[in-house]
Amino acid sequence: MAGGKETPRQKMISMMYLVLTALLALNVSVDILDAFAIVNDGIESSNASVENKIKDYYITFEQQYEKQPEKAGDYWNKAKEIRTKTDEIINYIESEIKLPLVMATEEVSKDEIFNPKDEKKSLIRNVDKADINKNRRIFHEFELKNINAKDKYDAPTNFMINEGKAKELRNKLEEYRLYIISTLHTAGIHNYEGKVGLRTDGDFYDANNNKLSWEEKNFYHVILAADIAILNKIIGEIQTTEFDAISELFKRIGATDYKFNALEAKVFPKTTYVLQGQDYEADIFIAASDTTRKFDAKFARGIKDFSKANSNAVQSVSSKNGVVSIKIPTTQEGEQNFAGVVELADPETGEIVPYHFNASYTVAPPSATVAPTQMMILYQGLKNPISVSAPGISNDKIDVEISKGKISKGNQAGLYLVEVNAGDKNVTITASTKIDGRKVVLGTHEFRVKRVPNPEAKIGSISSGKIGKDELLASGGIIPDMGDFEFGDFQYNIVSYTLATISGGDYKTSGTIKGGRFNQEVSEMVRSARKGQKLFFENIQAKGPDGVIRTLNPINIEIK
Repeated sequence: MAGGKETPRQKMISMMYLVLTALLALNVSVDILDAFAIVNDGIESSNASVENKIKDYYITFEQQYEKQPEKAGDYWNKAKEIRTKTDEIINYIESEIKLPLVMATEEVSKDEIFNPKDEKKSLIRNVDKADINKNRRIFHEFELKNINAKDKYDAPTNFMINEGKAKELRNKLEEYRLYIISTLHTAGIHNYEGKVGLRTDGDFYDANNNKLSWEEKNFYHVILAADIAILNKIIGEIQTTEFDAISELFKRIGATDYKFNALEAKVFPKTTYVLQGQDYEADIFIAASDTTRKFDAKFARGIKDFSKANSNAVQSVSSKNGVVSIKIPTTQEGEQNFAGVVELADPETGEIVPYHFNASYTVAPPSATVAPTQMMILYQGLKNPISVSAPGISNDKIDVEISKGKISKGNQAGLYLVEVNAGDKNVTITASTKIDGRKVVLGTHEFRVKRVPNPEAKIGSISSGKIGKDELLASGGIIPDMGDFEFGDFQYNIVSYTLATISGGDYKTSGTIKGGRFNQEVSEMVRSARKGQKLFFENIQAKGPDGVIRTLNPINIEIK
């Protein structure tokens, strides 16, 4: 969803979404479905982390309102309204779309989801968070590995597209976006429209540059596993919009006077999903802090509670413009944790007050997706399009090589055109990048090489059978028909042919006719033919995109 300048978290989620759409171009294997589960779990983990930060922000907001209601009252009321509206749209996505979508595709009841016979095969991992009677905001965190129908797309497409759920969702997102803009406007925050994401009115295209609606781009012919991940991505964007909105309201309270005693240290990572070998980067700051005031942050890796940190492992970083920026090398895969403390002097008493923080992030191994855009083979004589992408790495940082043949960049980011040699049976395409000056292979994919199949020679719509003389002459000549084979912009051309017939017991044949059109000699032979007389179009030669001349099957017809 296009919007204003993306936050680091939005960029991370968008990158996850790109790899999901690239994966959809492939036949869905078990390994790919497992990858969907991993990526979806990462999005859900990120959403849960942001949700906790949002809750903490509302607590801080409410505490500030209790201390100075005359200054914060109007902003606090608007913040509560935003909370209610956000609850409504997230609960709608979770209860009216995601849950029934899984039920319809998996063909299970709500009771079977929330009360599984076998806990090890449970479809949902957080019954408490998904119970609307216990929580204002619902989250359905599905165990994709336990969903048998996660590779199905017919039922999801019918639910989202044919039943209009995707269109309904788009309308609600547009309504929520306009509500946020209007609410901030009434609070004196103008020109905020360009900073809000959740846009659904952009131009969307498929791999063949065909224009699509927002609904088709996101949900048409998309498997259930991808649908769930996309819906979680949308929820993450809603959370980001909510956080940014209440942050703008909070700024209006008069944070520069520094009359708070409910300040909290906040950790905002540029991404919680990084490749092994890349650095994890995050900003740590105090809400409403004085940018002229210096403070230090102490932190340690591998812990969730700073009080348990080994003193030898503690690092100290000073602030700049009210923000502490940290950089942590990533050497191990999996979930990583760190915790720390910011020590700040109370502006009234001068007492040093500690503000503790903790955060986590996920380190993933390097990977790439190399996907043919139309089929799982490459054809000789054609420019075969393939797409290449990798999570967490921009397309301009990916190098693509082929073992045999030629590869060049296409007219879109991540699109490449592959030309293979005649005689080769297989080729290997390798994607790599450089991390700290070192080449890292992201992935490889082996393709089968085939020549383009022969077309079927036809006159009109037939290659044999009975035809009238007028219909035969009206067809104009022989055409090369490729049938169901659809690939790129190419065509065969008829090079030559001969026409033979038996008339009065004599065998008659034309000379070699150049091209596929009927010349005067052929036309006269057709006009002189009697009912029941057979005509044989033989020695049909056609030239394909690879430059090779091929002999096509003859056309045997009878005049009716």
